[in-house]
Amino acid sequence: MGNTLLTPQIIANEALLVLENTMVMSQLVHKDYSSEFVNVGDTISIRKPATFRAQNFTGSIINQDATESSVPVVMDRFKDISFSVAPKEMTLDINNFSQQFIAPAMRAVAQGLDEDIFNEVANISQSVTATSNPTSLADIANMAKTLDIAKVPTDMRHLVFNPKHKYSYALTDNLSKVSYAGTGDTLRNSELGNIYGFDTYMDQNAPDTLAATAGTATGYTVTGAKDATTVALASVTSTTATVKTGDGFILDGHMYRFTADASATAGAVASVTIDMPLVKAYTTATVYLVNKTHSLAFHHNAIALVTRPLALPMGAAQSAVQSYNGMTIRVVYGYNQTTKTDTVSLDLIYGIKTLDPTLAVKLVG
Repeated sequence: MGNTLLTPQIIANEALLVLENTMVMSQLVHKDYSSEFVNVGDTISIRKPATFRAQNFTGSIINQDATESSVPVVMDRFKDISFSVAPKEMTLDINNFSQQFIAPAMRAVAQGLDEDIFNEVANISQSVTATSNPTSLADIANMAKTLDIAKVPTDMRHLVFNPKHKYSYALTDNLSKVSYAGTGDTLRNSELGNIYGFDTYMDQNAPDTLAATAGTATGYTVTGAKDATTVALASVTSTTATVKTGDGFILDGHMYRFTADASATAGAVASVTIDMPLVKAYTTATVYLVNKTHSLAFHHNAIALVTRPLALPMGAAQSAVQSYNGMTIRVVYGYNQTTKTDTVSLDLIYGIKTLDPTLAVKLVG
């Protein structure tokens, strides 16, 4: 008996399962999902968790408005993975097809999701400067103290490490010596566990420079046309500072990295290339520099990941939209008669919003 042809529904279900098991940041933040179809660029309103204040009772109650406030979120993140397949590959069993196509595709999507969520560090003002070659966990204690002072709830606190930070603290006596830590999990399994009230994780997509030695610029503005892969820098500090290949900047939630070295003259760089086209035109836009290692500690409600389904395309012979645990994905089959090839497209749309920056603190350096 021959294998059953894989349908869009089967592929979508498998893709969501793989995505669920691959995400890090996406699993830790507040999720908002509904079955309402949206288009790229739509602005929707989501509910923000309600907050209350305990009042002194002096004989009569003070009624508080329990209505949750709403915040606008732009659905501007549209991720697509499309690939050509041969007819014989469409008759593979789902396990083999997943290993060959779906798993690599969903790893790329999960990486993009986590990168986009981590880019919200640009909106977090609370910061702790990381100690060079730490011998204790004082930096992590300071992050916990920052949230405690801000009266952040002590439940659902997460600390997601950049790999460089993770292993800097893993090598301290507090975690690496069983006599200090009481367990060998860090030494044997590279698991840091709960530290000062944080559930700890590691994410390879945490912001950092990719340069061997970062540039010396500490600030600049960016000018560039929509879809351009070159930008001009102004107000560079200091006036003769440098940017290096692999240094980055965050602008409107998007990360861009330099693909060439550049040195400022009188505080300006006339033109330098970047790795991604600008999503829109900018004139002397203020950016957040990514030339240092970043980790992020946050409460579950600090950042929201907002997902909605994409409508099924008209005229598509085979397509499906599936949702699970706050995530949704669309699968569409296509056929190019000119090249006589089949195409499988997996795509999803989402928006990201910092709901309350006081519920997070970043570790930088």
